[in-house]
Amino acid sequence: MILADKIIMLRKKNGLSQEELAEKMNVSRQSVSKWEGAQSVPDLNKIIMLSEIFGVSTDYLLKDSIEEPDLAPAEDNGVPLRSVSMEEANEFLDGNRRFASGTAFGTLLCVLSVIPMIMLGVLSDVYNNDIIAGAGVGIMLCIIAAAVAVFIRSASFTEKFGFLNKEPIDTAYGVDGLAKERLEQYRPVFSRQLTAGIVFILIGVPIMIVMGVIGERQGGDYENILGGARLCIMLAFIAAGVWMIVKTSVIKSGFEKLLQEGDYSPAKKQENNSSANIIMIYWLVLTAAYLGVSFLTRRWDITWVIFAVGGVLTPAVKELTKKKKG
Repeated sequence: MILADKIIMLRKKNGLSQEELAEKMNVSRQSVSKWEGAQSVPDLNKIIMLSEIFGVSTDYLLKDSIEEPDLAPAEDNGVPLRSVSMEEANEFLDGNRRFASGTAFGTLLCVLSVIPMIMLGVLSDVYNNDIIAGAGVGIMLCIIAAAVAVFIRSASFTEKFGFLNKEPIDTAYGVDGLAKERLEQYRPVFSRQLTAGIVFILIGVPIMIVMGVIGERQGGDYENILGGARLCIMLAFIAAGVWMIVKTSVIKSGFEKLLQEGDYSPAKKQENNSSANIIMIYWLVLTAAYLGVSFLTRRWDITWVIFAVGGVLTPAVKELTKKKKG
């Protein structure tokens, strides 16, 4: 095992991110990244610092022939880290792409499910027929049921790799290099799709405003129908944008899970696990509030703001959860 792979393995076993190791070494994160990518070699003083931080000998770091260091347990409970082989890594990345596609499609359906209910609700008001409105609610529930089925099906693609979200891992030789290479190849795609998703979401707002002005000039039933149509068009653009953002973000997160970077560093995994249930409850309550207020007021053109505000407040809820746990 070469020095680059030893640094990667020891850093992960000690639960450190590249940024955290760089801080301990008084170097930049790019320097650590170059060491782990075998693009440069730390000098003798840095080798000594690495041996002290990781609790191994300098001989182990410098001699490729020494494969097994005398390490202290990486976990306080003495449980060894779960290992991920090259075959498992490839299987996970393939399954994660399918999971990303399914999750994004299910999310798309959830956003679009409101459209038939809005339009049929408008027609119900125009023709004074509650049956039409009831049909809209029925169609919405059917679409949501289909979305739930898609979510359940998608989750099966990565179900066996659930530990990647919760536990620190030890990767086999070559896995980190594979994940890094694919992540670098995917970064331009991620940037393009993330930007396109944001643009689609923003486009929907001016379209809604323009159609609202046109509807006010026409007046009467035409205004009501056009008002419902503008909201549906905005939701369609939002749905397309959310689909792009969710899909590309989930794919990128798959690489980060293998590399244990970003939100999937060992420390962050522990934080994420502690707040996951509270966040789930928070969004269930938010959804119930949205549906309740919307049905009571029949102001679907306004109540969607509940989700916008809820999304903005989510990071604050996470932080409050962490502080409470602390």
